[in-house]
Amino acid sequence: MTNRILSRRAPAYALLSAAISLGLYGCSDNDIDISENDINPPTANYAASIQRTEFGIPHITADDYKGLGYGVGYAFAEDNICSLARELVVASGQSMLYLGDEGNIASDVFYTWYNSPERRASFLAAQDPEVIDAVTGYAAGYSRYVRDTGVDNIEDPACAGAEWVREIDINDLLAVYGKANLRGGLSNFVGPIVAATPPLANSVMGSSRMHSVQLDSIVEAAPKFDMTTINVMDGGSNAYAFGSEVTGKDSGVMYGNPHEPWNGVQRFYEFHLTLPGELDVMGSAQQGQPFINIGFNKDVAWSHTVSTAKRFTLYQLSLVEGDPMKYNYQNSSGVLEQRDIEKVDVTVQLPNNQTIVRPLYLSQYGPMLNVKLLNGLLPAWGDNNLAFTIRDAASENPRALNQWRSMNQATSVEDLVDKMQDILGLGFVNTIATDRYGKALYADISTVPHVSKEKLEACSANAGPFLGALVAADLPALNGSTASCEWGKDADSPQAGIFGRSNLPFLVRDDYVTNSNDSYWLSNPEEPLTGFSPLLRRRLTPFLGANPVDGVPLLMRTRMGLTQVLDRLSNEDDLGGTTFDLDNLQQVVYGNRSYVAELVLDDVLADCNANPVLPLTDGGSIDAAQACQVLSNWDRRNNLDSRGAHVFREFWENVNFVETTDSVFSVKFDVNNPINTPRDLIINTDTRRALGDAINYFNTKGVALDATLGSVQYVFDAGMNNERIPMHGGQGREGVFNVARGPGPNSDGNYIINNGPTYMQTVTFDDRGPVAEALLAYSQAADPTRPFHRDQTRRYSAKDWIRLPFSANEIAEQAIGTKLELSE
Repeated sequence: MTNRILSRRAPAYALLSAAISLGLYGCSDNDIDISENDINPPTANYAASIQRTEFGIPHITADDYKGLGYGVGYAFAEDNICSLARELVVASGQSMLYLGDEGNIASDVFYTWYNSPERRASFLAAQDPEVIDAVTGYAAGYSRYVRDTGVDNIEDPACAGAEWVREIDINDLLAVYGKANLRGGLSNFVGPIVAATPPLANSVMGSSRMHSVQLDSIVEAAPKFDMTTINVMDGGSNAYAFGSEVTGKDSGVMYGNPHEPWNGVQRFYEFHLTLPGELDVMGSAQQGQPFINIGFNKDVAWSHTVSTAKRFTLYQLSLVEGDPMKYNYQNSSGVLEQRDIEKVDVTVQLPNNQTIVRPLYLSQYGPMLNVKLLNGLLPAWGDNNLAFTIRDAASENPRALNQWRSMNQATSVEDLVDKMQDILGLGFVNTIATDRYGKALYADISTVPHVSKEKLEACSANAGPFLGALVAADLPALNGSTASCEWGKDADSPQAGIFGRSNLPFLVRDDYVTNSNDSYWLSNPEEPLTGFSPLLRRRLTPFLGANPVDGVPLLMRTRMGLTQVLDRLSNEDDLGGTTFDLDNLQQVVYGNRSYVAELVLDDVLADCNANPVLPLTDGGSIDAAQACQVLSNWDRRNNLDSRGAHVFREFWENVNFVETTDSVFSVKFDVNNPINTPRDLIINTDTRRALGDAINYFNTKGVALDATLGSVQYVFDAGMNNERIPMHGGQGREGVFNVARGPGPNSDGNYIINNGPTYMQTVTFDDRGPVAEALLAYSQAADPTRPFHRDQTRRYSAKDWIRLPFSANEIAEQAIGTKLELSE
């Protein structure tokens, strides 16, 4: 059965057209009899069919890109209206106007400025016509749902009846895309940008105390600067691609799992797009996106992980003596100029028809920064006659949507590489892919400032101590007083100032590639990639100087990922055989092994059994005999029934270790043995205290040391009276491949998951097309009143995958409800 739904506008428009047609015919000299069947209503502006299958996945078919976008926008709004409506408010700089105590002045100032009408128009002008059609259609589909449902009839309590839920147009979505572009750059600096202000004594703003108090409150409320976000230290993602050499058949096999927050702009949504003869692709995309970001078609499957590459550079300006609004600049002809810092007044709307005006300051490079918010030892604007500004390459990249559409149409791994190199539209991710021909691809073909090793060295030296300190902190920083430190140019780049295809790393192999948020260096240990700009690395200084290194210590999660591959290819994992297929791949990625436990627990237990009385931070001690027995019996995994995983987690959390720490292991990092080094934990008072404190923590919370992980780690099902759904998975820093994270143990000592597994897909190919089994860990709908709110979450908890229907027959077999024919 098919439901056909026309817009309430459509009948009136059709009747009007018919009346006009009849009138024209009545005025004709031709004596023609007109019947009702002779009158053809006008073609709809937007039309799509939507057939949902199990777990609420919409399969959208249309005759044009407007229709595809229309279907996606409508289906997404059905499941997640409040999520996107809220993001539209934030991206437009209207959170203070609409969100009350949850609004943020600094965010509103920044995004009101950044998503200006001029910038949106420039972004739109760079889009392919098909992209414009799809985005226009998405806005129309979303708006159609708002009209049909009525804001007062929305059931999701997050926005039911809210004045900020409204119909939208393409300009609203352009603001969402603009904000999303900045993830690897400016969005991390909102607080320092909004707080940047010249010395009050020389400021044209005046120096009233009212302004000072207002500024202080804005700074206090601004998002905090967080290097772990820029350097991909928290959360993260995993992906494998296996070629024919290790699948034992002609086609490849792949796995992808981007670890992202479960709410907000990064929320994924599953759907299937079919435009006959042009597009047939399935997977997921983040909200507001009309094209698949991670997914598969009949030939290619791909996923993404967040790249370590830097998307920005800071610039140090040498101010003109006595004028903090001017800086010295030697142009390319060697002529010394004085350039202006521009003041831009930004007006933010507040409730009750009030506004606030806050200035932002811009150099030729971009916004000015209050770098003291990065580090209190850095100079305030004007100190040492210096000031700092930032340039973000991704903010100058309008090609992401064009890139997604082109990737959706890829016909092979090689074709996918060509499409990425030609458009260079990806803002902050690696790409891992395979195809039906048995090739495996790793690539960091993304937007990276054109700053070579030599330029970073030359332009961070001999300009005072601060540039060197910033570079040492892994923030690329350059001398902004000379044209010689401007970003370079590549003839094969579509954007000024970024590396072109010839200077970006990729690797195509017949065996495998992998990435878990480390750099491009070791996607396959048999073929390390070296020699690219330090800006593509998480750390900078090891790759500078006369003797730069090839590699640095890997994240524990990366070591786990590579170890799992090697164990499968040697059958050390006892799963049988030495190849990868969908079944054993799923067992591997859901194995929930703790690499750090495999690395250190034997040494910890040997000490604990010999000396069970452990010191505590508060000066006391604790008998660890019971805990040591629990950890001895623990399976060293993070499964639902694993007992003791939480104790080890807090122990390792108490150990002061990141991948660069050189004082925790006795066997140091060896660049020639990166998977197995460093190793051999040094047992000392610090490690003993770390275990003692972990045991004491759970004792004081009343949490049993031998509690199962599933009893202390879970999510809530708001649609089922907050019923708990136990969650497997663990922390990336302890080397758990399947990351499941939250804000840390709560007041009861439990872990509430709100970050980690998202759209997980395992894909291969047979003679009929793609064979895909996937899961969206948090399920399709953020709306707790929808039936698709936590259904896939329960499947994740049980480690049950979903076979995704791709062909027409498969879709028909899994179809739920009636097909919706939507047009207006």
